Amino acid sequence: MLVMSYFTAADEALHLALSGDGREFVPVNGGRPVLRGTVGTCSLRDPFIGVGPGGVYHLLATDGWSSPYIVHASSKDLLTWSEQELLPVMSGIEGAHNAWAPEFFYDPQTDLYHLIWSSVVDVAVPSDHRDWQNTGQDHRIWHCTTKDFVTFSTAEVFFDPAYSVIDATVVWYAGSFTMAFKDERGHNDVATEHKHTLLTTFTDPKGTFTSPIGPVSPGAAEGPTLFRRGDEWVLLFDHYLEDRYGGVSSRDGHNWTPTDIAVPAGIRHASVLELAGPPRWLGEDVV
Repeated sequence: MLVMSYFTAADEALHLALSGDGREFVPVNGGRPVLRGTVGTCSLRDPFIGVGPGGVYHLLATDGWSSPYIVHASSKDLLTWSEQELLPVMSGIEGAHNAWAPEFFYDPQTDLYHLIWSSVVDVAVPSDHRDWQNTGQDHRIWHCTTKDFVTFSTAEVFFDPAYSVIDATVVWYAGSFTMAFKDERGHNDVATEHKHTLLTTFTDPKGTFTSPIGPVSPGAAEGPTLFRRGDEWVLLFDHYLEDRYGGVSSRDGHNWTPTDIAVPAGIRHASVLELAGPPRWLGEDVV
């Protein structure tokens, strides 16, 4: 069973959809949100759910366009959530303006969870002088680590290919990590030269990354999410200028072909997590 977390342009809150085959995702709760934001900007953009210590689910989300905080909450069943909090991940970083698309991945080699997100750091131009929604900014992927989602290490740059990148997502499989990310160069136009998804791999989060391969998505696509579907990889992405979703699949991680995918209408920046089994509330009107 797979669960998809997402928000919509009309409702920046946590929505969920379920799939048994990785091809069709059906919204729960009649397509209504299962959780709304209560802290910061009260927005839950780019919601990501992963499994933390003790099998507890942890939600991370973007706190609006120009907040250097990350929204965090936890749950044992994806239905009842803890009180939301703002993680000051960029505190102490002078000139930090935002913290977009937060996710985390587990490193079984060190027993650490790595939070990753995209930030602009610039002491010269303040946040209120930036056109966040329409003009590309100079982002890098940042990270910190935690063992318990209570205390966190100091933020550091995680991935810097010497050009703007956002929306990183990392999965561990067969002894190595694969990371998909958006090359944020170019213009917000479907014919742009960049704004597509690239892939890199690494074995040590503090080590080196392989040379990016791709693009593995068309231009003007963002919010990639990677998951396994049987013996193949599936990469989904948001055609954010066209209000639609797309996907590709691969058996070797190098050669990608389009794949059919059915997702709820209006979804934005989705993430997919494999569950151990169907949630107990499957089929119920959850809220």
